[in-house]
Amino acid sequence: MPVAPPEAVGNADRALGRIGAALERLAATQGSWPPRPPTSVRRLVLTDDAGSRETGIALADEIVDGGGDLVVLSCDADQTAGVVVAAALLGLEPVHAVGTVSGADWAALTVGVRTGLRATRTHIGDPVDLLAAAGSPVLSTAAGLLAQCARRRTPVLLDGSPLVCGAALVAERLAPGASAWWIAGQVPPNPAAAKALVDLDLVGLLDLQLALPLGGDLALSVLLQALEAEGLHPAATELRALAPAELRAPGA
Repeated sequence: MPVAPPEAVGNADRALGRIGAALERLAATQGSWPPRPPTSVRRLVLTDDAGSRETGIALADEIVDGGGDLVVLSCDADQTAGVVVAAALLGLEPVHAVGTVSGADWAALTVGVRTGLRATRTHIGDPVDLLAAAGSPVLSTAAGLLAQCARRRTPVLLDGSPLVCGAALVAERLAPGASAWWIAGQVPPNPAAAKALVDLDLVGLLDLQLALPLGGDLALSVLLQALEAEGLHPAATELRALAPAELRAPGA
């Protein structure tokens, strides 16, 4: 079922660049400009533990019912399935999905994507079947969570990992329009993930070429500190407390 997109409510100063664009998305999900400081940020780092689409849906409902108003979604798990579904949905060949600079596991990842494409390409017309064919519980969990958060009108900050970006492509097909409720934390270094964001009309806030599950937290810190620095909200002085402690500036 399609998801109603949030309505644009204001325009940031163009001098803010990508930060301004991210703030506009956040404000739209809140329904007012300037964006309010999120009061209950929920950070989720998905691992290779078992899960399912239903697990993700239930997790999203638990977060929203518990008052969460911004989810930061990261993934510290095998990324192969995310690359596979992105390649399948976007029509990418394995070498173009993996790229040429992917570290020591390049060959194994390329073979894994090629094998995965054989199983998934015939299911691109049905997102539920596609998740089943991909065979990744964590991918299914992420897709279910992303779709349900959008249905529950709760914004999600994506970390830019291949698995999260691949899950986002599937979630957009599970709930068309869901991507309007997401903010891309970074430009992914993986080609398939980067093309996934383009397909979703999302622009990464940061471009640090991070192949680590840090993109979401770093982007959150930048957004919060930008609100404070620019004085976009009367309560902006309270934002430093919401930034991850390890990311705060000295003396903050």
